[in-house]
Amino acid sequence: MKTFFASLGKRKSYVVAELFFVYLALGIGLIMLGSVLPQLRASYALDYQTGGALLSVQSVGYLTVGLFTGVCSVKLGLKRAYLVLYALMPLGFIMLLINGAPLWLMAAMLLTGFSKGAVTDYNNRVMSEYAGGRAAPLNLLHAFFAIGACLSPLLVLLCLRCGDNGWRLSMGIAVALLLAALIFGLFMHMDSEKPTEAYQTPAGGSFGFFRERLFWQTAAIGFFYQAVEASMMGWLTSFYVDSGTLQADAAQVVTSLLWVALLIGRFACSVIAAHHKPWQMILVMCIGIGVFLALMVGTTVLPLLLIGTIGLGLCMSGMYGTSVSNAGDIFIRYPSAMGLFVTLTGIGAAVAPTVVGLVSDRIGIRWGFASLLIAAVFLIIAAVINARYFKHLNSK
Repeated sequence: MKTFFASLGKRKSYVVAELFFVYLALGIGLIMLGSVLPQLRASYALDYQTGGALLSVQSVGYLTVGLFTGVCSVKLGLKRAYLVLYALMPLGFIMLLINGAPLWLMAAMLLTGFSKGAVTDYNNRVMSEYAGGRAAPLNLLHAFFAIGACLSPLLVLLCLRCGDNGWRLSMGIAVALLLAALIFGLFMHMDSEKPTEAYQTPAGGSFGFFRERLFWQTAAIGFFYQAVEASMMGWLTSFYVDSGTLQADAAQVVTSLLWVALLIGRFACSVIAAHHKPWQMILVMCIGIGVFLALMVGTTVLPLLLIGTIGLGLCMSGMYGTSVSNAGDIFIRYPSAMGLFVTLTGIGAAVAPTVVGLVSDRIGIRWGFASLLIAAVFLIIAAVINARYFKHLNSK
């Protein structure tokens, strides 16, 4: 990591600081949406199905914007496209505070999804280029999201003690942080730091990655992982409370504990990545996700629940950054590959929360959460296929 930071000039260092700041603010804001979902549903009289639809609409925006991020960065310039699309996040939060009509709420969540997808694309693309495809800087970037995610439930818990409108106060604080990151970004020089090679057509054409097996197996891993992650981010607090496992205050604390584990895991992955290949880390983390998710949804005993939650957080911690580095060379050679990767993996994030909501409405939220085990099984299968691919490649 010291080598990475030492290689950055003044302008690149400012850009990296902005990427970290934005991910910190997004960690607070996006996890807050899940933390306040029980209060938001109660305030606006929403059922599980509508709540799941809101989470899925956000994911629809997340996956759709990936089709346009590449074009926007070329037409508007990377910095301008980045800031304009990021500004949709605080706008969506403000809309959530203004009105509780379902269509209005869905429009607000769609905007937050657009912003989340664009930031994911641009942040990972720029960081991957600066890091030369190494996993450690990418995992450190995602660690800042985890820091914000750790703080978010605790912030919600404090604000809820201020009364019935405490959830609005917490979201107001999130808006202030999101706007602060936007203002900070106005002074960076992202465009001038963008390598000109990125806009040249690589050998094999701009869409040559379609023929790369590694791209598709990495996308499969991302698809099933995003299905689990999106549902965890949106439904976790509701699962703890509505299943009767935890009281509301305890649920916020345990949700924060998940992200503490994620934070620790992301720093650990930054170190582990220096000694192990991405495919090896992915295989171990995917198996762990399946095991600890099964433990979490299958128990009502608090110690086992805590073990499942912490273990799940540790195993999820480095998945996205390590998945990007798994096909890092492809993302560097084909700039449009990252946008499609975000779109394809976002489909899993769009479908899963609605499935959880539908099942929860019919047979209970514990069974709704249990449906995620299907995604976990396919995630493990994709990781095994990826590992076999690299073993075969290295044996040549």
